Amino acid sequence: MSPAQMNSSTGRVGLLFHGREPATRKFLGSCFCVGSPQVFVTAAHCLNRIPTEHLWVNHHGGFPPDLFTAANQVEVIPEADLAIVRTDAPGAKWVQPFQSIRGFAHLGENVCALGYPLQAVSRERPSEETMRFFRGNIQRPFLHKSTLAPGKGYSAYELSFPCPFGLSGGPLFLEGDPETVLGVITEDLAVGTLLSEEEIVSSPATTTRIQTQRVINYGVAANLFAATELLERMVGRSLLKVTDASQGTPSK
Repeated sequence: MSPAQMNSSTGRVGLLFHGREPATRKFLGSCFCVGSPQVFVTAAHCLNRIPTEHLWVNHHGGFPPDLFTAANQVEVIPEADLAIVRTDAPGAKWVQPFQSIRGFAHLGENVCALGYPLQAVSRERPSEETMRFFRGNIQRPFLHKSTLAPGKGYSAYELSFPCPFGLSGGPLFLEGDPETVLGVITEDLAVGTLLSEEEIVSSPATTTRIQTQRVINYGVAANLFAATELLERMVGRSLLKVTDASQGTPSK
């Protein structure tokens, strides 16, 4: 991905807030526009049942000087952790929405994510949302059983990089085709491996067990295909990129 393509990606990603005023607003997660500067996608759990009139997007398409724009419609995809937010953002020329959606990814395919995870800049200051870029690959497509919505399972991708809090709602897109989005970051999975275990008997009645573990974090992204039909109705055009699933190339 070239620097110019990276800069374009930043124009697609925004931040979700409950409220707008600096003293009272609450950061909810990341989001990104698809097909239109007014239409954003995020993870449904980021919205946390907040009334639409209290939901704001901070994005380049908002009104100066703080670039906030109000949400005026929210649609949740019931079969996945996905939601679509329509805003009143003007069609600013520097906003470059993702132009297409691909409904599958190959095992090992190189992908990227962009969003605003919370980051502590010092011990004296609270964590604040910070734009960060992630690159890795698809470790597997799988049916994910959500830990945020018990009983719900959805088509997802396991990623080779961690997805910290605040990155949820951000886009998963192709490294080789950064205008095409695959999914929405939803969770971070911690997988533990027991490296060694030792028992120390200090007395007939006391035994101490010492374990050494390694924890690896993997990101999870919901497949955006589940939201394609609704997104296409909102933007008024086709978004699904028709490809040959066996080759990953556009079909004739």
